[in-house]
This record gives sequence, C-alpha cells and structure tokens, in this order.
Amino acid sequence: MPQKGSQDWNCSWALVRFIKKNLKSARYLHIADPGSLRAMIRFGWVFHNLPPLIITFHGSELLRFTRFPLEKLLFRKLLKRSEKVHVLSKHNADNLKRLCPAISDHILKIPGAPARNVIPQGNGKLPIIHSKPNDELITLLCVGRIHPRKGQLELIRAIKSLKKESQNKLACRIVGPIIDSSYFKKLKTLASQSVCKIIFVGDLNDDELRAEYEKSDLFALTSIPTKKSIEGFGFVYLEASAHGLPIIAHKTGGVEDAVLDGITGFLVEPNKPHELSQKLELLINHSQLRDELSKNGRTWAQEHSWDRIAQKLYLSE
Repeated sequence: MPQKGSQDWNCSWALVRFIKKNLKSARYLHIADPGSLRAMIRFGWVFHNLPPLIITFHGSELLRFTRFPLEKLLFRKLLKRSEKVHVLSKHNADNLKRLCPAISDHILKIPGAPARNVIPQGNGKLPIIHSKPNDELITLLCVGRIHPRKGQLELIRAIKSLKKESQNKLACRIVGPIIDSSYFKKLKTLASQSVCKIIFVGDLNDDELRAEYEKSDLFALTSIPTKKSIEGFGFVYLEASAHGLPIIAHKTGGVEDAVLDGITGFLVEPNKPHELSQKLELLINHSQLRDELSKNGRTWAQEHSWDRIAQKLYLSE
C-alpha cells in the first residue's frame, strides 16, 4: 500500500479508507506493518465482510498496542477476526497467547529471512575459513539504528574493557542512521577513549551494506529491552550469518530465534557486561572457533528464505 504518514488518527482513517477501496479482488488481507495494524485496530469495525485476515507481528507492536485499555480491547477484537497470526519468534507467540488465548490455534511461528539484497551474491557460497594473519586486524561489524535500544553503548563499553592486546587486534565499524543525536555524541566520546579503532559509517544502501558484511569477521548487536520496545526477531543477525560472521548478541526478545547460542554465535544476558567482554575476547583470540561458528551460521541462514515463508503463510491450511 503506497501510503505514507504517521500513526495519528487522521493517517489511520486514510489507511483504512484506502484498504476498503482496494479490497474487492483481494484473496487475503495481510497486515504486516505497525501503522496499518494500528489503523485496523482503530477502525476495523467499518469492515463487515473481510477476506481472510492475516496479521504479522514483528515485536514491539505487542507493547505499543496494549498500553491503553481501549486500544487493548480493540486489539483483541481484531485478533479474534484473524484467520492466521504470524509471529517471527517464540517470544511473541508466548506473549500473544497470554494476551488472547482464543487465537492460540491460529498463531504461526515462522522466523524471518535475510534481506535478499544484502546476502552474498551468486550461489551464496563463501570461503569457509575466516582466519587472518596475526598482523591483520579482525573487523567487528555492528548494524542498527543509532538509538539506546540498539545497545551500541554496551558494545563499546565491552570493547573498552577488553585486554589491551585484544583491543589492538580489533577494528569496529558501526553502521546505521542516527536516530538519537545526544546518544550518538555519547557513543563518539566513549569510542574516542578506546584503544580499538571504532568507526561510525553512517546509513548505507543495500550494496554498501553487503560490502560491509563481506569485509567483516565478527558481528555484534547488543539490543536492550525497554518499556516501549523490544527486539522482536532481528533480521540483521541472519544477514550476518549468511555472510559467515560469528555473532554476539544480547539474549532478549526474539533474538534467540535468530541466533543459536553456542552454534552460530553467543547470547549474553543484557545485565552481564563482563560476560559480553569474555565472549568478545574468546572470538578475537580463537580463529578455529570463529571458523566453526561461521560454517554453522551459513547453514542456518540458508534454512530461511522468503519463498518458504510465503508458502507456509499463504498455502498452508
């Protein structure tokens, strides 16, 4: 739906009118965007004969749409009208069942897939070995919006707490648009105090992002849960695995469905910074472990594709 705007009431009404106008020949109505979902929660009552309704949840919608009693009530009513409710993680499936037990049998847990435009080109095969000569820096890549919820501050603190010899082996590149400028200033100040060279690359297009994955050796995104938002799944973790990058992440929300702890990377509790540093230290100094996680990650990423998701979502009964 080529509709733009905020999630205010006027935009919600405009979205619902657009949906209603274009429903005549629809086989399904699939709501997969938070703005469209909020519009349907508010004004779904105007539809008397909906085609089979599919709703996809990415993560934070469950926090946003249950904060106010009226919206929570309307949310439940919309859920009960759905034929299928698609979630990407066990975390969201469990929360939905608690919110609306009546739809438990309609919930489909189907994890996401790496973005097609940033996965390896050609046949997707990469060299198995990620080992580097002792005098060549190991590149740690972080991809995410520059915002406190994405946890770049915790990652930089973990890098700073590494042994000096480990910091000297490492280069860190942080990719993503600046959403919170004051947070970005704090990150830059902290990064300037690190022995490890930390570069803020900025926002990138798909080709540029793929190039960053290709020249990196490790991946880290240490998201932090908040009252209003949580990591629902994390497509960047699968993108990193597709490129053979061992992963370090916080164990929060749906990240466990994207990163296999001890197999494709390591998951650390958000409140254990010392453990985060330990896992970084381990991966920096053990090339054989990196190679094993790299191989596992590529295999894991190849199990996820948008074609398989579409088949399960639209063709399964």
